[in-house]
Amino acid sequence: MYRRKKTLRTVGEIIGLIACVFMLIPFWIALINSFKTKEEAALVNIALPTTWHIIENYREMCEGSGVFTALRNSVMLTVPTVLLEIFGSSMISFIIQRRNDKSSNMLQNMIMLGMFLPIQMIPTYFICHYLHLKSFAATACVLLATGLPMAMFLYTGYLKSVPRELDESAMLDGCTCFQLFWKIIFPLLKPMTVTVFIINFMNIWNDFGTTIYFLNSSQNYTLPLTIYNFFGTHSSDWNLVFANVVVVSMPVIIVYFLAQNQIVAGMTAGAVKG
Repeated sequence: MYRRKKTLRTVGEIIGLIACVFMLIPFWIALINSFKTKEEAALVNIALPTTWHIIENYREMCEGSGVFTALRNSVMLTVPTVLLEIFGSSMISFIIQRRNDKSSNMLQNMIMLGMFLPIQMIPTYFICHYLHLKSFAATACVLLATGLPMAMFLYTGYLKSVPRELDESAMLDGCTCFQLFWKIIFPLLKPMTVTVFIINFMNIWNDFGTTIYFLNSSQNYTLPLTIYNFFGTHSSDWNLVFANVVVVSMPVIIVYFLAQNQIVAGMTAGAVKG
């Protein structure tokens, strides 16, 4: 029996390793083709380049894509939106989970619908236009609205594992509702806060479908949109496109690996109780 379990575990690990290799193939293709010439990169294969053009390709990509302006735009859009997402969703989730009455449950269900209803960009664009929301403000509001339901879903599930006795003890000690949340409850939400941060950071940083409608000027491009700078009417610089993809992906990869343990803890902690 033990030998059978060990064999099944080994087989499962082998299957997992094979799956990881297949998942890494797209990143390998982007990385290795960013070192090739324009002609070789156009073939889009996994072969090593005959001649390596690492410094030349990345220098040309940085000079021709406006990557530093786009990096500034990405930071300006991503950081405030993610912080608003965290603070807003955590406070709303705390109130809804602690009240747990008919009106709060109805409000929660309405917000949760946002996880399933598809966003319609054309009506959304005209709504933002009529509200006089321009470029970054409009993009931030749309991304904030689309990310809020998932963040609230995660926070509400996690808050079920935080005992209500903490609230009662804090109130007896003279804490206001504001002090209760920020000094006692919010520090306990650290694993879930990191999870929400990473999920929303990746979604906003890599967003293409929303930003292309509202940030359709080269001066307003975020990093994912700079890929357009390497496509012409008659030809495309695929080596520079792949170099651009690598540069855009690196911040998300670095942030994910730095916080992956907290992500696992946040995703599993709320499933134990409630």
